[in-house]
Amino acid sequence: MSSTVSQDGARTQAYRRIRSDIAAGALVPGSWVREGPLADTLGVSRTPVREALNALAAEGLVEIVRHRGARVSSWTRRDVDEVYSLRALLEGEGARLAAERADASVIATLREHDRAFAAAAAELSELRAAGHDEAAAVARAVEANGALHREVMAAADSPRLASLLASVSSTPLVALAFGHYADADLARSVAGHHDLVLGISHRDAALAESAMRSHILGARHAAARSATDA
Repeated sequence: MSSTVSQDGARTQAYRRIRSDIAAGALVPGSWVREGPLADTLGVSRTPVREALNALAAEGLVEIVRHRGARVSSWTRRDVDEVYSLRALLEGEGARLAAERADASVIATLREHDRAFAAAAAELSELRAAGHDEAAAVARAVEANGALHREVMAAADSPRLASLLASVSSTPLVALAFGHYADADLARSVAGHHDLVLGISHRDAALAESAMRSHILGARHAAARSATDA
């Protein structure tokens, strides 16, 4: 049992390290993730690193190239434009529905996620200003952002809309984008979340929809910086 737990812990450690390095830009699109050096750095065997890479490949963050290893996925400006334009349409509709359907407990949860993201964004800005390693802070910002967006879609209570969004949304692209956010981008994102939660909490469907669309389309410009043909 302890061996299994240890193996699971090593896999999780490797997964989080690779993911945060990609999000922070330490591993750029097209670069190779070498199992051996990473295993040595983390003090684990190559097996959990390989399993972590397979999990990341399933998410689209890396691609497994036969006989060569794992390479960080690349995105073009066209990919970015398409994904973010579709997200704006679908998540905008989700925000509108959430404003109509969210109950008090959901609104309270959204406010918690809003505060968590604002705190993560502030921490990230401070670390950058001090010249410190920002990988962990980027990972926290990505998670807080994702938690808020997932809660909005859950509140929309529309399985078909959720299915459509899952087919076009790109968690890897969002993670990559955060590694390219300037302080102004972070501030804009924080303000966008505030407006979104305000619209939902006031049952203002039009405001919620507009805030979500503006928020995502604004993020598109930062995401474009992660494109390989930018």
